[in-house]
Amino acid sequence: MGFHFLFLFLCSVIIQPIVAERLHGQIYSSIEGGAACFRRLNGTHQAGCSSSNKGAIGVVHMVKDVTDAQWLVFNGSAGPYMAVVSTATFHNVVQLLMDNSDNVAGILLYENATERTNSFSQESACPNEFYSAQGSQCSAKDKSAWNPVGTGLIRQDIPFPIFYLLAARLEEIVKIRQCYERYNLDLESQVGKPLCSIQLNSFMWAAVNSIVCRRRSAASALLTATKVCDPLGDNNVYYSLFPRDKGQQKKKDVILVTARIDTASLFDGIAPGAASSVVGMVTLMSAATTLSKIIPTTDASKYGKNVLWTLLNGEAFDYIGSQRIAFDLARGAWPPDAPLAPSDIALHVEIGQIGGSLSILKDTEDWPLYAYAPEDPGTLLNITNFLKDLKEYLNKNNITVTEAFSNNLPPSSLHSFRRLLRNATSELPELLLADHNGPFNNMFYNSAMDDYEKINYRYHNITIGTDGAFVSTETLVVTGNMTTRDLQVKISRVATALAHTLYQQVTGESYAGDVAASAHLVDELLYCFIEDKLCKLLSAADYGGQTPPAPGEEPPRPAPLYVGVATYLSSATAFAGHLIALLAGQHLPLNKTECDAAVSPDFSYYWLRGWNHSGVCIETNMNFSEAISPAFIVPEYDFTSGEYSTWTESVWQAMWARVFVSAGGGGASAALAAGLVLTVFTALLTYWLQRNVHHVFVNAPHPYIHSSDAVPGILRTVNC
Repeated sequence: MGFHFLFLFLCSVIIQPIVAERLHGQIYSSIEGGAACFRRLNGTHQAGCSSSNKGAIGVVHMVKDVTDAQWLVFNGSAGPYMAVVSTATFHNVVQLLMDNSDNVAGILLYENATERTNSFSQESACPNEFYSAQGSQCSAKDKSAWNPVGTGLIRQDIPFPIFYLLAARLEEIVKIRQCYERYNLDLESQVGKPLCSIQLNSFMWAAVNSIVCRRRSAASALLTATKVCDPLGDNNVYYSLFPRDKGQQKKKDVILVTARIDTASLFDGIAPGAASSVVGMVTLMSAATTLSKIIPTTDASKYGKNVLWTLLNGEAFDYIGSQRIAFDLARGAWPPDAPLAPSDIALHVEIGQIGGSLSILKDTEDWPLYAYAPEDPGTLLNITNFLKDLKEYLNKNNITVTEAFSNNLPPSSLHSFRRLLRNATSELPELLLADHNGPFNNMFYNSAMDDYEKINYRYHNITIGTDGAFVSTETLVVTGNMTTRDLQVKISRVATALAHTLYQQVTGESYAGDVAASAHLVDELLYCFIEDKLCKLLSAADYGGQTPPAPGEEPPRPAPLYVGVATYLSSATAFAGHLIALLAGQHLPLNKTECDAAVSPDFSYYWLRGWNHSGVCIETNMNFSEAISPAFIVPEYDFTSGEYSTWTESVWQAMWARVFVSAGGGGASAALAAGLVLTVFTALLTYWLQRNVHHVFVNAPHPYIHSSDAVPGILRTVNC
């Protein structure tokens, strides 16, 4: 008896410190923070990535150069392999891996913080080239390409999944490299050994093209609510200086000023767009805010012109937002509350890609801009007059703008208006402001790496007044908080010049006042859109009554600027609209109940959190309109016609990645042999015990029970 107690005590002592762990957790280690390449489709083909429905599994191979990639595709004997590639190497090897994909299970791409790449753009060399207006000469085959470093990968069908890890997830790469160095370094004898492996899961439901996926969605809708794809789209944001002339016979001419909200990326949730779109958007918002301070809405009756500021969405995918506006203008349906005719637009000014040169010119006050305009004799006078005024205001701050009259226009919304309104109006004066005279200065156009570092942005974190007052640019320069070389100062001065030029266009008089755009406001806007959406401005511009997250509660992350699908208003679009309302609208002394009940034919009313987070009622001309391609609203539209954008996005269920050690062939054979031996031994032992039970167990019954010994109705069994 004492021996039994001692045995139990020793067992409890030994087992007590053992912490139980699930077998799954012992085998697999999740790769956290990965963003997957996903599938998009248009009217003719599919683009992007997908794994099988069970995921893609491959042996890890660290690819440092082209030689490593060549070994993987031509000499690797334990494949398929999962290539782990840095952003510095990716463009050099990706085409080789795609062209020889039989031995490639997928790619885990990571941002290399120590080895920087000079370019990284998966966009086409000629973005949106199939939806360009007449006169476009862009060609990827020669030096006329706007985006010469573009690989076009975002428009190609990739035969395996790709996941992307930001530099902030360096610990995941360290974990994978340690696993690789422990198990996979012996490249000559990998077969039959345990190997470090990765599984990527990003299965996409849609396939072939937008026509097929929409037909499948319509068919499945008869039985279930399941869809396999959705149209790309969101909302455009528009705001007018004065209330629109609703129902009036005589309407004011309109100067339309546009910029794009969206950008693109190969990877889900990572679309920063700092140089591609954010700098232009922030310039527009700053200029709109400045002009609203110079000319109040109450002066509307004094002038015969209006300014309509518009932020376009979906431009990265064949100009979705501007196509929809041009389509609606042609049929008298935009803006929805007070439609314009194409002839009502006296001038269209697009603030295009102007952020690509900021890092190049970080040590100088200069920021040369270029004004592209079509060679239409009937529109040159309006454009020349506008440029004359703009030059005068820009020259005051050492910023130049040079004319570039040509029908070969860079990617911009001008292509949509020229192409789709050619029958509605033959003379629409249009002008594009850009920072490049020829190919883009932005080497990271429409990519996951087009972040704040690429425009040399540094947040100054200056306190905003409780009444929403921002420190003036001149004060910031005089006090040394900023210098004239800072991009915030440069952007504010371009916004100021644009606002003053538009003042002169509207009033017919030169501006002699001192109201100017604030570099402090520019600093806060840039921070919100390219560093952290949990910022001061967006907190003030959010809906009132909602509790903002506490500082540090969530990691810093900007709102993705990818257009997304047309089923909901994206956070970036809502933020942009609310910020324009907060900054340029009228703050009314109304409570929430009164604000919600306010009605006016000329204004919209929003209850926002406000500068002190107590809530404020905003009266504004800002509103939203659909940015969904006409292809999805025109009955029986031919998706192969090339008239309108036809992009859709596949539905997916889950995206995840994990690393583990796969069993070698020798281990599996040994396990099989051991299992067979153990099975035979157990069978023989059972047979022997059954035959000799009366010798092994005292007073044991005989293993064979006669029927006369059993109680009727009860099955007798013997445990051996």
